[in-house]
Amino acid sequence: MDLPNEFDVVVLGTGMPESIVAAAFSRIGQRVLHLDKNDHYSGDWASFNLNSLEEWAQRHAEGSASVDCIARPAVNDSEILESNERLIEMPLNKTSFSNAVVEYFVSGTDENNEKIDENQQEAGKETPDIPENLEARVVKPVESEDHGKTEQSTHKDELTPSHIESHPGQSKPDDVTEVSDRLAAVGVAVKEATENGDASNATLGKADKPQSSETIGGVQQEIKARLWTTSRIKSEWRRFNLDLSPKVLFSVGDMVELLIQSDIAKYCEFKTVTQILTVMKGTVEKVPCSRSDVFSSQSVSMLEKRMLMKFIQFCLDYENKMEELGDVLDAPFTDFLASRNLTPTIQHYVQHAIAMATESMATRQGLLQMKKFLKSLGRYGNTPFLWSLYGSGEMPQSFCRMCAVFGGVYCLRTTASAITVDEANRCTGIVTTEGKKIKCKWLIMSSSYAPDQFLSISGDKRLVSVSRGVLLTEKSLLTTGQQELSMMCLPCPDDGDRPINVLELPPSSMAAPPGLYVYHLTRMGKKSVSPKDDLQYAVDTLFSKEDCNETTPRILWSLFFTQTDMSQVSPSACVPENVFLMSGPGAEIDIDRPVSEAREVFKKILPNEEFLPKAPNPEDIIYIDDSEAQAASSNSQSEFEETSNSQSEPSLIEDREESENQAHDRLVEEPTN
Repeated sequence: MDLPNEFDVVVLGTGMPESIVAAAFSRIGQRVLHLDKNDHYSGDWASFNLNSLEEWAQRHAEGSASVDCIARPAVNDSEILESNERLIEMPLNKTSFSNAVVEYFVSGTDENNEKIDENQQEAGKETPDIPENLEARVVKPVESEDHGKTEQSTHKDELTPSHIESHPGQSKPDDVTEVSDRLAAVGVAVKEATENGDASNATLGKADKPQSSETIGGVQQEIKARLWTTSRIKSEWRRFNLDLSPKVLFSVGDMVELLIQSDIAKYCEFKTVTQILTVMKGTVEKVPCSRSDVFSSQSVSMLEKRMLMKFIQFCLDYENKMEELGDVLDAPFTDFLASRNLTPTIQHYVQHAIAMATESMATRQGLLQMKKFLKSLGRYGNTPFLWSLYGSGEMPQSFCRMCAVFGGVYCLRTTASAITVDEANRCTGIVTTEGKKIKCKWLIMSSSYAPDQFLSISGDKRLVSVSRGVLLTEKSLLTTGQQELSMMCLPCPDDGDRPINVLELPPSSMAAPPGLYVYHLTRMGKKSVSPKDDLQYAVDTLFSKEDCNETTPRILWSLFFTQTDMSQVSPSACVPENVFLMSGPGAEIDIDRPVSEAREVFKKILPNEEFLPKAPNPEDIIYIDDSEAQAASSNSQSEFEETSNSQSEPSLIEDREESENQAHDRLVEEPTN
């Protein structure tokens, strides 16, 4: 590719913080060149289909050869460098992943399924007649034909590319109305989910109820009989979206606010996390989080319900009660919970499900995490979290789209083989892997792209890692008749400071084909411990490898790998003053840290500019001549406006000069927790 010779900003890596900052600079008119050495976007935050993930695992297996496929170009220093410049070589084969192991726990062929098909054909009339579209309605997460009527929603025909799906089990009409109204006001369209049931425990909608029980049972038996095999799983490879670093969004968090503020939400689709789970006395239970969940829960007594609500109110206002807390803030959070006279059940819920606190975490940090959790409740659902459909890897790509819309230039499989530095220790440009020198004013890179001398990591910090696992099963951890998107913080008896975070993704999350569930396991790593051994407690506690238990999910496929934790890296003293290093993903569950990090870098470079302002309304653009205006008008009519017979929908992009009264009419007061 013939690239320009000079840019204002060069960004290396398309991970989350790099993509945010690239969009921010491009949005205000800076010339941005965004490079990635991989053949895919999102870097260490990427999502893959099954084939790509297994190929990735082979390249990052223990003892595998170099993962680098980019050759270092031959550079003539006299032609590249000016008299006062020197070269600093960049690593091309550096990776954050290792110890990847893929394993199947099912048979390799479909012989059993072929026999089942033959038996069904021989049975002839004995097999109940099944409507052709019934299996699709039962198995696949598609909208029912009468969705628009039963839900009384106008979102079915919306032209909006982004929405948040709320869980069908959250049936309170006021909750659904509030989500719809709030998001219409900020430019995110909401659609209530219509996916019902999983492949082994299907729930039919109202329109399907007249079907006979024999027919429904026949479909379920057929689905159950068709066993998952290696070849069957591989045949569905395109329908998987599996993350390297899965993250959720707090409903009232920095990422959600940035998506709303910048209007990048129109590039995204979300689904609410529907339940928080925990393990009590060897049993998986749902944790009551919202006020309605608390008082409808059968797991806690009336006394415990009042106790929990009173403690929640205290935690929401703890910053105004510092005198009452005193020196307790520096004591362990577990001691603080014990001092509040909470029952063991409530203590467990608070520590492991709401605050998600470790054994040694200080009370100050525990209260901070608990308040963040509680403040996000009720905005979009009964839990504080949102999940990005098609995987967390979609999030960086959304910001890359914004950068490209405003003129950013993108090149994959290309990076900097070296940077040029002058005598004042300022970066003057880069030398690409194609041997071309490109000048720049600022260089921003992922820490995984930086040479070791740029990283201020010493001692044990260099050994910090994250153990990750990805599992495929046929069942949910807690079957409710719905496709639950669940989270769990599982404390481990061997080390209370390293719990295992479990994320359950049903087919409706677009992570897997119908009939399969994806589980992501995440834990802070430990020196000399393999990721599989590190996560074995969760595997033994929550899953099985044999189909001997009707309630415990059986593992069909697994991937375990180690990821270097680059979330806490700091630049060393030798880093040029106009070069910025961005952190990588860590073991944290949310995606707010990259937002504050990108904002900080942006403000250091351009302190007087607005960080990712909202894109202008196409109707507000002033065109140079009549021909451009006429062309723009026709394009706008065909892409954004509905026909006269269609019911008008809320605009995705609000007028920036909209009156306060008009805005107030579309806003709904946020519920009090």
